[in-house]
Amino acid sequence: MGEPNDEIWTLVAKQLTGELTAEEATKLADWQEKRSENQATVEQVQSLWQRSKERDSSYEPDVEEGWQRFMFRRDEEEGEPRPLTSVKPMHTPRTRTLVWLTGVAASLALLVTIGYLWRSASSEMGWEQFATADGETKLLTLPDSSQVWLNSLSSLRYAADFNVNNRVVYLEGEGFFEVKEAEGKRFTIFSGPAKTEVIGTSFNLRAYQGEPVKVQVVTGRVAFSPANEDNAVFLEPGEEALIASNTEPARTQTITDPNFRAWQNKVLHFDNTSLTQIAHQMEEQYGITIELAEPALANCRYTASFDNAALEDVLTTLSVIGNLSYQQQGNHYVLTGPGCE
Repeated sequence: MGEPNDEIWTLVAKQLTGELTAEEATKLADWQEKRSENQATVEQVQSLWQRSKERDSSYEPDVEEGWQRFMFRRDEEEGEPRPLTSVKPMHTPRTRTLVWLTGVAASLALLVTIGYLWRSASSEMGWEQFATADGETKLLTLPDSSQVWLNSLSSLRYAADFNVNNRVVYLEGEGFFEVKEAEGKRFTIFSGPAKTEVIGTSFNLRAYQGEPVKVQVVTGRVAFSPANEDNAVFLEPGEEALIASNTEPARTQTITDPNFRAWQNKVLHFDNTSLTQIAHQMEEQYGITIELAEPALANCRYTASFDNAALEDVLTTLSVIGNLSYQQQGNHYVLTGPGCE
């Protein structure tokens, strides 16, 4: 969960009251973009704010009392309790010109109070977190029976109350999701600058640090958008989209890599594929490096399929069909052969 300071809560409040300057908007956007949890925090506070307005549109918060309650709770947390008193603001003709400012102050005081309560609730909330080491993959079953395969050097976490009111997870790295449909509950994934929302579907989501976030849909329909916006693109099976930052829209296209989920299902398929591309795919799949000894080898193309095959089996098959040989030096392999024109 994001951990905003009082300055951030003030910026959120000013955003809700329409008083945010361009410079402040940039500062808030920068904070939201640092972590997907930050964006989730702002969105949930905005939702809380909207629900409170819908519940009673005539409600006018008591600014002084709200502020004193916040100060009392803060001092109590620091071991310095003070008595709670209620001070009612007086509205006289001399103060009518401050009505607008009082409204803004009420919003700010309320948001500061929400911020305090939010931090208190967050500190008490438990989290389930899973991670994989280099070269490791892991299958997870979530409380709603959805399944997630985590790729190497990836992590997934969700709140202990997952599936009570909503289904929200946070991904860093790469995961393949098979999401079970749950009536009235969307499944939301925050990953870097992107947000992915589904109901019941399967898809691959790649969100390693330093790379654009990419989603590739296998079944169902997926909504994909920058984490701080609602202008989602909707993807069908066989489509993919990328998001590089919170400020850029998603770029969509047809999936061109038949092996995008090979790390998860262990199936490799090459159809008139260059040896250079095959070598790159094998490097990702098996955690090795491959060197082509002769430049002409890059011109060779092969057609073959492998289902859960060991590295040695793939190398042996390529050697037979391509008149190649290979030498192993630890995790480094050198391919030699006559090459192709």
